[in-house]
Amino acid sequence: MNASPAAAPERAFEPAERVAAAERILASAAGPEEVYQAFTNEVAEALQPVALTLEPGDRAKCWTAIAELADAHLTEEVRLRLPTEKRVRISLAQHRDHALLEAAIAQSAPRFLLEDGRLFARYPGFREEPHGLADEWFEAATERVTVRLARGVKPRYLVWTGVKRADYCLEYSFFVPVEGCAAESVRVGVDRLAKDKLLRKRGAVDAAEDLGFDVEAAVAVRPEGALTVVTARVPTEELTGRGAGRWSLRAHVTLRGFTYDLPLKAPRGYFQRHGMPAGLAVEWGEYRSLAVKVDERATWRGLSRLRILDFRK
Repeated sequence: MNASPAAAPERAFEPAERVAAAERILASAAGPEEVYQAFTNEVAEALQPVALTLEPGDRAKCWTAIAELADAHLTEEVRLRLPTEKRVRISLAQHRDHALLEAAIAQSAPRFLLEDGRLFARYPGFREEPHGLADEWFEAATERVTVRLARGVKPRYLVWTGVKRADYCLEYSFFVPVEGCAAESVRVGVDRLAKDKLLRKRGAVDAAEDLGFDVEAAVAVRPEGALTVVTARVPTEELTGRGAGRWSLRAHVTLRGFTYDLPLKAPRGYFQRHGMPAGLAVEWGEYRSLAVKVDERATWRGLSRLRILDFRK
C-alpha cells in the first residue's frame, strides 16, 4: 500500500543547501547589498542551532564552505552591517575554529558588557586571549537585543516584608545579564492590567519614550561579576490604595539608547506567594510572568466594610 503524500516525513533541514544557494547568489552578486543579503539570509540560516544535530563530518564541511565564502566575498563593511549574532557566527566560521563556532551557535542567551557607551555580546571567544578576535565582531552597535536580554534575566527570590501596614512591601530580586549596568539604567515597577487582560510581552522603545510605571519600586543595584543584581521593593499601600485589581511586575533596563520593557518571572526557588495584608498574592501566567493580585480584603474600603483593625500600627 502506498503512503499518501500527507504521511510523508517532513524534509530535513539541510545547511549544505543554504550554502549552495549562497554560492550561486554570490557568484553573480552585483554589489555589496547583494553580498549582505546572501550572508544575512542564506549563510546565516546554515548557522542555526538545528545544524548542530548533523553528523560532525557534515558540519565541518559546511563550516569550511562558509569560511571560503567569507574569504572570497565578505568585506569588513558588510561584516559590520550584519546583526551581532549573525556576524559572530559567520566570523567564527571564517576564523576556522569549529569548537568555538559551535559553542557560539549553541549560546542563545549571551551576557553583555556595557563599556564606554558601547554594548558587547559575550559570545564564546569575546576577549579570550588565545583567539585575538576583534571587539567589533561582538558589538551590538545599533540593534535592539530584546530577546537575548530577556532570556538572560533570572529571578533570585520574592518575599513580602514589613512589620506595620505602612511598611509592607513586595521585595523581588533578579539578575540582569549585563556587566557595567549603572543604577540609573534599571527601574522596576508595576502596571495595572485591565480586567481579564493577558500579561504584556517584552518589548523595546527608544529611551526617550519610556513612560515609566503606574507604581514605581525603590531599586538597589550592585555588580556581581559579569552580572548585575537588582533588588526592588514595591510598597503595597500604593497598590491597595488604588482598589482591587491585577498588576504586572516589570523591569525597564536602558542600554545604549533603548529601554527594554521586560516582564519579571516567578522564581523557582525562594518564593512567598501570599502577602501582607491578607488579600494580596502573586500569580503567574505564560512563561511564569508575574502579576500581583489585590482583592477587596486588602484595600482600605475592604477593611472598613469588614471592620478589621490592624493592631500592629
